[in-house]
Amino acid sequence: MSQNPSRFAGQPPGGEVIQASWNRCVQEYGLDATMRRDVERVTDQNIRELRSRMEEIIFESDATVAHLRHVARDADYCLLLSDATGIVIQGYADSTASRELVHEGLATGSRWNENMVGTNGIGTCIVSRRPVTVAGAAHYNQSLRGFTCTAAPIFAPDGRVAAVLDFSGRSVANSSECSFAHHIVREAAASISTTLFRKCHQNSCIVALSREPESMPLALNALIATDESGRLLGATQEALSFLGVAELSDLGGLHIQDLWRVSLDDLKPLASHNVKFNGTDGTDLYVTTFLPKKKALRSGPAISSQQTAKSRGGGKSVPLALDRVAGSDPKMRHNVDLCRKLLDRDISLLLLGETGVGKDTFAKAIHLESNRAAKPYVAVNCAAIPETLLASELFGYAPGTFTGGLKAGRVGKIVASNGGTLFLDEIGDMPTDLQAHLLRVLEEREVSPLGATEPISVDVRIICATHRDLPHLVEAGRFRRDLYYRIKGAQIIISPLRERADILELVTRIFEDELGTDAEKITMSAEVQDLFRRYRWPGNLRELKNVIRWILSVHNDHEITVDHIPEELLSSTSAKTEGARYAGQIASAPPSATLELAYERVEQEKIMDALKTTKWCITTAAQVLGISRATLHRKIRKYGIISPNQQD
Repeated sequence: MSQNPSRFAGQPPGGEVIQASWNRCVQEYGLDATMRRDVERVTDQNIRELRSRMEEIIFESDATVAHLRHVARDADYCLLLSDATGIVIQGYADSTASRELVHEGLATGSRWNENMVGTNGIGTCIVSRRPVTVAGAAHYNQSLRGFTCTAAPIFAPDGRVAAVLDFSGRSVANSSECSFAHHIVREAAASISTTLFRKCHQNSCIVALSREPESMPLALNALIATDESGRLLGATQEALSFLGVAELSDLGGLHIQDLWRVSLDDLKPLASHNVKFNGTDGTDLYVTTFLPKKKALRSGPAISSQQTAKSRGGGKSVPLALDRVAGSDPKMRHNVDLCRKLLDRDISLLLLGETGVGKDTFAKAIHLESNRAAKPYVAVNCAAIPETLLASELFGYAPGTFTGGLKAGRVGKIVASNGGTLFLDEIGDMPTDLQAHLLRVLEEREVSPLGATEPISVDVRIICATHRDLPHLVEAGRFRRDLYYRIKGAQIIISPLRERADILELVTRIFEDELGTDAEKITMSAEVQDLFRRYRWPGNLRELKNVIRWILSVHNDHEITVDHIPEELLSSTSAKTEGARYAGQIASAPPSATLELAYERVEQEKIMDALKTTKWCITTAAQVLGISRATLHRKIRKYGIISPNQQD
């Protein structure tokens, strides 16, 4: 081997990770030490499909990515977001110098598998599950040694690597520059991972861990989720580190009292306050417990067809499931009228609409008003499950079918929904070979688990949904024509949020869902109402819910004003498009700066915006920024920011 990474001078953080990667390149992948291999690129169609599967991560990372784009632009770096296999699904090059790097491989669609191109930021990060900086000659592939790449994993709530955030630029000899890039990318990825974790466990008890007694609990990344009894449901990677645990599975079956000899019931009266414990390493540990918001009780787990009939006759005062979904929007009311005519008829339903419009919610409402309401409702996202697993997920498998499989076999989702409703979301992403099996289920009302000799009869209503153009997929040979006409008994087009006439009604309802109907009513200023009507809501209902949750998390006021609205939403309501806005920023950007200076410039602007938006309320501004009051005061002094009240 011509180079040995252990001999590099000024090795950035992750030296052991790089050494292990080089060893894999030689011993496992059989890559030549003198290899010069260009990075492959997937097709635009592949990129669109991957983005669709990663919609939630893209949305939740939007604010963080927007912040890092400013930093990357000023320092001539590219900012990349890849999926868990190493394919870049979003790439940003917002300076002249960084756009040159796009032509050299740092582009959307580029594939960075470690076993294909050797040691590199994204690929090595995925394998090691750790943040890593690969600078210059630390790349195994000689054609990549002109780059410095820093990557950090974004973890799903179940502990899987779901995506990778990467900062890449020209190779630099400055070790402090590499270290700083390592820091900001690691922190950004951790912040996104925490957001995904909080969203997944929004109805659970959250226990935040810290070494500091005066930390900002809402900004902490070391989190544990529990149920009401204190049984552990999940933990972030930072929390696992605090607890001295290597894998999430090591916490299986444990309760809070197993960690600190105190029950969750003991912590509940102290919710939102720091409690001091001794950590597993003997050092002080501060624990803050957050209880889930109480929601109003619903009418029960399901609405029977008899209840539905009574409701239609006026004997029930609460809205039915479909009425609640439709609101007062005329198009949605028309959809509800059509669905009620088809509720218990053997006609397939195909729900069409953009991502985030609530297709799953609509399908469940149909189920709850049908005569199948007391039976199972099972939802499967065909785009979220790898092709290799989707068959066993849907159809199940017989005992002994797979080495390492469950001894008793597995019941598939189709059989699990027998008697009830199976909702197949993103049906357009189903592999063509599985489409034939699904067609047989629809035609013959029976399913054959993998490895089974006898089919199982099923009585299930299947509702399908997609945001794709199925007729186009049919013409392209990527979706079976016979299956398309079989699932398209009746098409229901769900309106995007920007076209709905009842958006303010929806906002009020979401506030009630989050706080409970018994809570004090939340009102909105006229400016906020106008803003909500004008905003385009590209993420539809999913985005609206997240905005409202954000407002409720950082503000305690009962009237929502423009000062309470997230900055990115305010800026997006201008007439300029995102691209035009960035084009203007690039044109006026300062000369190339070091990464640290670029980061400080953007941070200073962000702090000033937060202070201005909150009218110099330090507590609220600190919450918006996700830092403590003490940290904010320190940064105000650092940047010489002066309050308007103190200016001459």
